[in-house]
Amino acid sequence: MQIEQLRYLVEIARSGSVSAAARNLHVSQSAISKSLLRFEDHLGSPLFIRLQSGVTPTETGKRIIAKADEILEQLQEFDEWIEECKGAASNKISLACVPLFTPILSESLELLMQNNPKLQIDITEKKSKEIMQDVMQHVIHVGFMVVNPNLTKEPDLKCNVLLESNMYVCVNKRNLLADREQLYPEDLLNLSLISYNCNMVDWLNYYFNDDSFQYSVVTNNLDYIKRKVAQDAAISIIPELVIRNHNFLENGNIAAVKLMLNDQPFKMQVASVRLKKYALPRIVRDLLQNMKAPDPSGSGASVLAPL
Repeated sequence: MQIEQLRYLVEIARSGSVSAAARNLHVSQSAISKSLLRFEDHLGSPLFIRLQSGVTPTETGKRIIAKADEILEQLQEFDEWIEECKGAASNKISLACVPLFTPILSESLELLMQNNPKLQIDITEKKSKEIMQDVMQHVIHVGFMVVNPNLTKEPDLKCNVLLESNMYVCVNKRNLLADREQLYPEDLLNLSLISYNCNMVDWLNYYFNDDSFQYSVVTNNLDYIKRKVAQDAAISIIPELVIRNHNFLENGNIAAVKLMLNDQPFKMQVASVRLKKYALPRIVRDLLQNMKAPDPSGSGASVLAPL
């Protein structure tokens, strides 16, 4: 029994086929097929049911795969512990995050620095695409980015959702859209759109699978966005978290209409993202363990009152 056999089993189950597992693990399909057959011969029982569409675990396979996944997780923890014993645990960490998440991350970092006064932190604000590239190239330890379909397709990445926020279309109160109870992406085509750091345009173009959504301005300047929306010069798609924390509706001249996607509220998620194959320094693990999804209202309540 070899560790690689366990990795193959878990990846076959995750991806649903031997060929997909081979692509994801960057090994030949024949190597994985031979490894699986040797495992099944040794066990005396099949681990997967072969179908035309792929493979699905047998009952025995499900139990063994669950145990293999558990062992691999423990091995990763052991690798991290070994790195610390070797003195590889550094007092310097590198992070990147989308602007939306910076205030939330800053609070956790302040606590971390109180407990680790010699800690050095390199943190940059970037777009989600850039953060994902930095993680893949091992430029940073962890990234905090908006979840998108490309992220979920990357087998080498491990992500953990930290924040989920409903999305709203902010329009001038006199705009006809303000009278709607809810809006759909199709309602927003050909309108002047100010994009908050480009993540929403990326999301909408994923939805339409093209570049239907064009923005007039991309900015992180929320005062500018509020001013232009209040002047009825543009609309903007903003997370509920930002609307509440930056008092978008306090002057009464901006309306927030819930954005829907496939008849469900359109939610944006921010997740921590890291490479699976590299052990994290203890200090980074402490940061991730202590981070909790914040309540957008700041009240600690789990259910938000309507806007």
